[in-house]
Amino acid sequence: MVGICEAMNLGEALDVDPKVLADVMNMSTAKSWSCEVNNPHPEVAASTGSPASKDYSGGFGTKLMLKDLGLAVSAGKEAHVALPLGNVTKELYQLADLRGLGDKDFGVILQFLRGR
Repeated sequence: MVGICEAMNLGEALDVDPKVLADVMNMSTAKSWSCEVNNPHPEVAASTGSPASKDYSGGFGTKLMLKDLGLAVSAGKEAHVALPLGNVTKELYQLADLRGLGDKDFGVILQFLRGR
């Protein structure tokens, strides 16, 4: 989800229509559930009715993602496996939670990256 959020954020900053970008991504190796079904961009989400179209209400909560990432990072430590992306992603969700976004769908990271 974080990768899709970054791509949608960059696309918008470059004036790429979010629906066009999502269509291109969904016809390439970027195709994933997070892009096709639960796209974090509100304009794209409007066509699927996913949480981003409803101010990120419902869906899989940021606090739940933070909990799961915490479990994964802990398991990595126990197994002596480096999880650099897992750690950074956990920190992003931790910051979003501290900003009061914990009860929003985990796609709200798009808004967090935008500083909203």
